[in-house]
Amino acid sequence: MASPSLQPPPGPHAEAAQRAVGTLQKRQDLQPFWSKVRAAGDELVDRAAELCAIPAPTFHEQVRGDFVAQFLTFSCGIPVESDALGNRWIRMAGALGSGPRVMVSAHLDTVFPAGTDCTVRREPSRVIGPGIGDNCTGLSLLLTAAKFLAEAGRPFAGELIFAANVGEEGLGNLNGIRALCERLAPELDATLALDGGLGHIVGAAVGSVRYRVKVSGPGGHSWSDFGKPSAIHHLSRIAAELTKLEVPVQPRTTFNVGMLGGGTSINTIAPEAELLLDLRSIDPLQLELLDARARRLIEQVPVPPELAVQVEDLGRRPTGDPAHTTDWVDVGRAAWTALNVPVKVTASSTDANVPLALGLRASTIGTHRGGGAHTESEWIEPSTLVTGFEALLLALLTGQAVFPAQAARADALPEAAGDD
Repeated sequence: MASPSLQPPPGPHAEAAQRAVGTLQKRQDLQPFWSKVRAAGDELVDRAAELCAIPAPTFHEQVRGDFVAQFLTFSCGIPVESDALGNRWIRMAGALGSGPRVMVSAHLDTVFPAGTDCTVRREPSRVIGPGIGDNCTGLSLLLTAAKFLAEAGRPFAGELIFAANVGEEGLGNLNGIRALCERLAPELDATLALDGGLGHIVGAAVGSVRYRVKVSGPGGHSWSDFGKPSAIHHLSRIAAELTKLEVPVQPRTTFNVGMLGGGTSINTIAPEAELLLDLRSIDPLQLELLDARARRLIEQVPVPPELAVQVEDLGRRPTGDPAHTTDWVDVGRAAWTALNVPVKVTASSTDANVPLALGLRASTIGTHRGGGAHTESEWIEPSTLVTGFEALLLALLTGQAVFPAQAARADALPEAAGDD
């Protein structure tokens, strides 16, 4: 999810990116390619719908991953690599000589559990289905970009790695992109994830820490055992203390008790209760301080002898220096502006968090216009996918043209925060 729009100033590649985008749009040898791109609307929507019909809950992305692998093998003629988690990727060398090595990725998983009806419905101005926007449009653009660039003779310098990764949503804890970066980061010059709305480009990573706080005790009857400690009563005291957390407005930092529940009936002293706590910030130090304060508040609530409190770490998403998004923000602005799409630079929690925490040039670019994300009635405006597709290709080809090919050495990369 995105916070209010950011307003970063133009970076060092802003002018070069604008020139490169203009050149790419005008090159005579690329006119057939751009004509094909602008006519790809139906293909993009059909591919997104086909992907959406394949269930892919987090930790269960295998079938959708197989579809992706088969598509890439058939359309690009390049061997598909994979790992134990289920990530799939190909390496596509450009035909124009040496240049940067860039990984572009889209996540395979959705928030919807097994058994969800994944039927896709089409209306005149909408396509509706669970996960159609998040992230079947991203996957559709990823696969179609690889196909079109291969068919066009790979008109770029350097190398593009097209990756479909697992584990972006919820308790997946970014495990797919973590594994890809662990394997590939030393040789990468940049990464770009596909996720989110038309015109969006990520300018800062929202890091997070998530906890489950569970209270357990003997329980009892509300009348005959009155006086015994209740798990719900104690958990409510903890929740009340957490609401006293103070956070700065800038850098943007937030907390939320998103779920709280327990007990068995109205006349039973609750034997168990739990809450889920979400802590977020775009600043690593503020996130660390908030984490410490929250843990301290939980521990300071006196615990009756018959109760036990457990705090479970549910996942950590690292944040990173926003400066590492600057080059992609320059490129994204140039691409969206050339297509007359309003640009919104956002702070978000996406697959870009991990490479940003490693100090890599990284960001996430949007793909479509839609709504209802994370609901079974999620929808997209089908006419917007072709604009997102053209922006993606302009961004990728511009990045290959303006980014330096100076991949960081493995021993120069820091460890991503929260890899525990």
